[in-house]
Amino acid sequence: MKNLKQIHKGIIFAFLTAIISGFAIFYSKISVAKIDPLILATTRNSLVGIFFIIYFLATNNVKQLLKFTKKELLLLFGIGIIGGSIPFYLFFTGIKLIGAQSANIIHKSLFIWVAILSVFLLKEKVSVKYIIAGFLVFTGTYFFTPFKLMFGRGEQLILIATLFWSLENILAKKVLNNTSSELVGLFRMVLGGGVLLIITLLSGKGKLLTGLNVLQWHTIIIGGSILFFYVFTWYKALKYAPASVVALILTFSLVVGNILNGSFAHITLQRNDWYTMVFITVAMGILTQRLFVRSHE
Repeated sequence: MKNLKQIHKGIIFAFLTAIISGFAIFYSKISVAKIDPLILATTRNSLVGIFFIIYFLATNNVKQLLKFTKKELLLLFGIGIIGGSIPFYLFFTGIKLIGAQSANIIHKSLFIWVAILSVFLLKEKVSVKYIIAGFLVFTGTYFFTPFKLMFGRGEQLILIATLFWSLENILAKKVLNNTSSELVGLFRMVLGGGVLLIITLLSGKGKLLTGLNVLQWHTIIIGGSILFFYVFTWYKALKYAPASVVALILTFSLVVGNILNGSFAHITLQRNDWYTMVFITVAMGILTQRLFVRSHE
């Protein structure tokens, strides 16, 4: 029962993350239109790292930094590099080339890669209802998409970033067994921001950091705030629920994104958009109904 309650908590955090992700993707296209992708990733991730440092100082959790093993430390460094740095640069560069909506479609394949890796590396079991829900999400995401995805440079960059983040899910799940989600978030964003800063300086773009104007910093701060809450809730979800379940629930961000596009971007939702929203919503119902009903059996 205790395990099921933890899973339920993880599901709630996963849906919160999906909602935040919908806002993040919606805002990303605005961001890359104003700022160089590498500079955006560097400043935003570094800012989120500072947010996590402030959180640790404010909550008196600094002692946690002395309690992990060498194996956990290695995993945390891996998360910082694989999840918090390189894929962000790839992702934002890809968005600038193909647009946020197409990038979001490719990124939503994350649940497929995470499910495969979870079965082999985490020994997670995939139920029949999970497969049904996954099939509905796959159909809703790719069969009704109005975009003809090519395999150009932009698409390749988004896919590589997605594969990086898929592996990060596995590493994070392993270290979260004995480590707080906030500590994992701290390492991800502080180390990730540091790596991106080094890449920025080596690429000769250091002057762009000092040349940012007030409007650009405004964009960075808003994007960084969204990312902080995304990482915070996502690692909470991963700590309590299976990685495959969390990744599948994150596809609900497509529904959120469509709602935002229709409500604020003045984009008229087409019939296929509604089909996508229905398929994914039904999939979420099937997935969560299975997990919540088990607590009453």
